[in-house]
Amino acid sequence: MRSSVLRLPAQGTLVIGTDLQGNLRDFEQLLRRFTALSDDAHLVLTGDLVHGPDEETERQWPDFLGTPYRDESPALIEAFVQAQRAAPGRVHCLVGNHDHSHLGGPVTQKFHDDEPGHLEAALGEEGTARWRALAAGFPLVAIAPCGVVMSHAAPGLELESPAQLEGVPWDAYRGDTIEVFIRRPILGPLLWARSAKDEVVAQFLRVLGGTVAVFGHDVVREGFARDGAQQVCVSTSFGLLDELKVFVQVDLAGHYADAAALREGEELRKLY
Repeated sequence: MRSSVLRLPAQGTLVIGTDLQGNLRDFEQLLRRFTALSDDAHLVLTGDLVHGPDEETERQWPDFLGTPYRDESPALIEAFVQAQRAAPGRVHCLVGNHDHSHLGGPVTQKFHDDEPGHLEAALGEEGTARWRALAAGFPLVAIAPCGVVMSHAAPGLELESPAQLEGVPWDAYRGDTIEVFIRRPILGPLLWARSAKDEVVAQFLRVLGGTVAVFGHDVVREGFARDGAQQVCVSTSFGLLDELKVFVQVDLAGHYADAAALREGEELRKLY
């Protein structure tokens, strides 16, 4: 039975990356950062593992998408699975809105009219079944005892108990538009919200025993942005030039009291 909450240990190093969207090269670079650490390190991706640029975008690459890359979602899924096998119990991915589109969420349309359909056609029947089974096991939230709480999007959820996160069905939203889905409880804000009110985030963190929220979903051109005292939005891959891409590395045995405790060049590191 899957748990919607991933609880990390109180020792080792935590590496966090966001929004790869089919960028195999960036995943391999992040994996190099992770594998260079000791064998008690953990890697958490905050979702949107899949769905990259289409062929037309590749031919006429717009500057706002950052460093050009080719969508290699099928190969990236396989590389992620292999990384999990190589480091059992230490490589994780949260569900993002693009991943959720394969499980019954709204159809994403960043590069194709039907992105889940496009990827599943490339994966084939057997590959699609494996991918759906993998994504269906992704948690919604990850919690580290050092105070860092991870979600895909901004944690704009008025959470009263961790139990609210458990047992939420993936596939009860077929036919929802994005505008309808984002107003759904639990999954709507955690998978689609680009921002969240300070008081809502403070309550969310308090209920989960955390002190600072780290998430992706939105593109931050500078690599990261602090929003209020307890939120940091990070861009590891999608939409950025290589030299601006940022990942997070924290000490699981440490303590990070707020967003300011994640320092540029220390916890907030350049991917390249």
